[in-house]
Amino acid sequence: MKKLEYKVDVFTGIRPSGGLHIANVMGSVNTIVTLQKKKEIGRPMVFVADLHALTDAEPKDTQKNVIEVVKDYIALGLDPKNCDIFIQSELIEEISELNMYLSRLITVSELLRVPTLKEKIKKNMEVSNASVLLAMYPIMMASDILLQKSKYVPVGKDQQAHIEIARYLAKKFNKAYGETIPVPNILTLGSPSSIKSISGEGKMSKTNPGGAILLDDPIDISLGKIKKAQTAFAGEMTDSLDSLIKIGKFVANEDEKIKIEDIVNRHMSGENVMGEFKQTLSIAMERYLKDFQEKKSELNDLEILEIVKKGRELAKENAKQTIKEVRKAMQFE
Repeated sequence: MKKLEYKVDVFTGIRPSGGLHIANVMGSVNTIVTLQKKKEIGRPMVFVADLHALTDAEPKDTQKNVIEVVKDYIALGLDPKNCDIFIQSELIEEISELNMYLSRLITVSELLRVPTLKEKIKKNMEVSNASVLLAMYPIMMASDILLQKSKYVPVGKDQQAHIEIARYLAKKFNKAYGETIPVPNILTLGSPSSIKSISGEGKMSKTNPGGAILLDDPIDISLGKIKKAQTAFAGEMTDSLDSLIKIGKFVANEDEKIKIEDIVNRHMSGENVMGEFKQTLSIAMERYLKDFQEKKSELNDLEILEIVKKGRELAKENAKQTIKEVRKAMQFE
């Protein structure tokens, strides 16, 4: 069996769905930044998934966020010197072509069994009303991954099924046309940390801004939300308080983390300390948001465009080479 070479060490994407909130940072952003800092498994490649966003949003609503989301990630610690960043739609020709080839290797029923796709359809619409693009979302994700010959794809347990589709399609292609595409590996990140809306209404989400700490909001607005945040009676632990504690520990320095632990212990012993907890959380959050907003303000559009241009050149070359090899294997060339 021919040994296939990977081109990209770590591959992941970010959707340009508007301003980030603190739960986004604690999940996907922090994962990428941590992987980059550790440098244990190689250089990351990050793409802005503006084509993926078409499954549930209009281009006019997402394209204006493309540059902003890159700024967000850099301000939060992603270092352009140690990773490659590109915009997905700049590879639209290669993605579309590989989508077509891969689509014949999987059935509609197999697609509809993807858990995250099933959940999205169940939550937002009937199957009869779901767009073909939504159904093909797992194939498009596979195309992104396979075009770059990615070695590792970091995902939480809730997203593993998508990467399994990419692995399945790579294996099916290789079996049908010969060893051409290396099979990507899942880099398991564990279960996602579920952060509740601080108003106590479901998960933290941009669709419920009153319960979300938005990074670009004026800081006094965010601190005002913390003052009104739902906590718990003395001696009780609720999902809302648990989420606030996780947020607090994420934005806190070491001394503040120790203080939060002490406050939580006293709270569970029956003391009324939620006012002290919110004060400590507010101090840590104010510092965190101020640092983020200052770093982001120092970035300009021209600088970001140059960064994504360099990333595009590498991603485009990888994609073109993969398509060339795929066509040859299928006897198109």
